[in-house]
Amino acid sequence: MADTTQQMAPFNVAGKSCFITGGTAGIGLATAQRLVAAGARVTISGRRAAGQAIADSIGARFAALDVTDTQGLAAALQATAATQGALDILFNNAGTENTGPTIEEADAGSFQRLLDLNLIAAYNTLHHGAPCMADGGSIINTASVAAMTTMPGYAQYGASKAAVVSLTRTAALELAPRGIRVNAICPGSIWSEMLPEDHPEVAAVKVLCPAARIGEAGEVAALVHFLASDDSRYVSGAVIPIDGGLSAGFGYPLLQALFGDESEGLQ
Repeated sequence: MADTTQQMAPFNVAGKSCFITGGTAGIGLATAQRLVAAGARVTISGRRAAGQAIADSIGARFAALDVTDTQGLAAALQATAATQGALDILFNNAGTENTGPTIEEADAGSFQRLLDLNLIAAYNTLHHGAPCMADGGSIINTASVAAMTTMPGYAQYGASKAAVVSLTRTAALELAPRGIRVNAICPGSIWSEMLPEDHPEVAAVKVLCPAARIGEAGEVAALVHFLASDDSRYVSGAVIPIDGGLSAGFGYPLLQALFGDESEGLQ
């Protein structure tokens, strides 16, 4: 069979039209910076007052948007497609975290607020974004390693992100006739405003994670860049952890913490 691959720069997104929710900080911003640098036409959305200044600083467009406002979300997606061109890339990234309370301790109101942002808004972004997509485009949803492995206090957050995984797989099947790929990324602990250096999770990750460190937003952006490009044209319905090996199982840092010098015999 003939090789149909084309010789071009890897992860080529030059000229592609892209919309990113939750794009003014963290993974969303790092991805926007990377895609703009690679020649994509990028609109970032968010609620920050400084959103326009952030977009201007990286050469992107800005849409002031609360993704839980369904009408505003639909209008922003449609306006972007009208002015920037049909979307080739949709990074469905907006979300929040609510970890700590156990099932018995947490209140229903906090769970509903989490679902409104992490799941309902993600669904509505797909619902209103798909008609704005060019055939052959790419949608990337941000789930979480908490959808794949969990611990006490992660019931609400993990459930919301596990639903995003299911949503991703269904969307991949439904949009396949248009050649649109839909994949989910599952970040582990990534440096961000929600994870400062003094957060208890930082110390825990150094023991639990085989890589023994927190990830960088730019590392996640590199994965999104690949999925956004035509180099990933045979990848759809995939759920990809980017977590330093946390979802794979126990690594040497944890064995060392549990068994000390005796862990050397396990290596």
